Amino acid sequence: MNTKPTVLCIVGALFGRPFMIEAKRLGWNVHLLTEERYLKEAWPRDQIDEVFAVPDLFDEKVVRNVVCYLSRKTVYDRIVGLGEFDIEVAASLREHTRIPGMGETTSRYFRDKLAMRLKTEEDGIKVPAFTRILHHSQVAEFMNTIEAPWVLKPRMGASSAKVQKMFHAEEVWKKIEELGDKQSSFLLEKYIPGDVYHVDSLVSERKVVYASCSKYGTSMLDINTTGGIFTSRQLEKGSEDELALQKINQDVTKSLGLLRGTMHNEYIKSKETGEFYFLEASARVGGARIPDIIYHASGLCLWHEWAKIELEEKGSKYKLPKMRNEYGGGIFTLARQEEPSLEPYNDPEVRWKQKKKHFAGLTLASPDPKRVEELLMNYYPRFARDFMAHVPIPQ
Repeated sequence: MNTKPTVLCIVGALFGRPFMIEAKRLGWNVHLLTEERYLKEAWPRDQIDEVFAVPDLFDEKVVRNVVCYLSRKTVYDRIVGLGEFDIEVAASLREHTRIPGMGETTSRYFRDKLAMRLKTEEDGIKVPAFTRILHHSQVAEFMNTIEAPWVLKPRMGASSAKVQKMFHAEEVWKKIEELGDKQSSFLLEKYIPGDVYHVDSLVSERKVVYASCSKYGTSMLDINTTGGIFTSRQLEKGSEDELALQKINQDVTKSLGLLRGTMHNEYIKSKETGEFYFLEASARVGGARIPDIIYHASGLCLWHEWAKIELEEKGSKYKLPKMRNEYGGGIFTLARQEEPSLEPYNDPEVRWKQKKKHFAGLTLASPDPKRVEELLMNYYPRFARDFMAHVPIPQ
């Protein structure tokens, strides 16, 4: 009889490979549930004991029946959703099977932008003014009292997909009419001009045990709608912005009730007031190569540490590994070339270069955060000239 514990990893795309590798190293049996169209992706098959697939991970009844059928012969000790859209699938399965972990109520705070705003605002955390798209009289009152521009957002979306900036009430009503029965799945929010930041955290027993505070060069909303190059850099530790972000991030963690795991949270600093506002939270490792930036600066792998926290034995206490005290940054873009050459980018601070068709990217690390910022400023126009291609996300 196999006495090793088993974790079922749920993910709808090639994401979370390091988590599975670390889970295997920790002595767990690793099972993967994905969608049929992703079966031929580069999964770490030598680290995975069983692979299963369904046509659609969001067909709740089918997924539940499949997992319960598999459970007739396999005891699943943990179920983990590795990507943004997998959080609610895993939570629903945990609720049904009564397997330990985040349930549907808490998971809603990390997927539903309306739920997370209502909860954090209730707990005294600054959020942009917003209204749900439900009572039309409330929507009208919001637009009469809150000055444009506004942002129309899907409540369950990821990143800035399908987010639209609007300047006139007529635009909003037209879009609401087009949405029809789907309109209640959106919210309307005050657009706050400012710089966007992200905090990537590890949480153990409700305590933030690690948090990396970083600043985007261009927000994902702007990149997705008007084009550009993605950059991010870590803030100087102890700086005014870093301390303010650490504080609001701790408040958000407490408000949303994450017991253990990882978070990628976003905040905006108002150009008008200089205050930080909470934008959104997710109970997953961040995308856009953010984990690579952190890893090449510190040696800390968010995926590996998430696995340790998620799979630790009951009663054990998580301990952070030793880290390098450097600052990281990264720059990435879609490339016109099938195999873009990054050879001219050879400063000693370059720690990693991306090797992927039609993508150009690299990470930087230095003991001096100002050096990372300087290099990103120098590389941005060069990347635009050498590589940049832009395919807008359909709205």
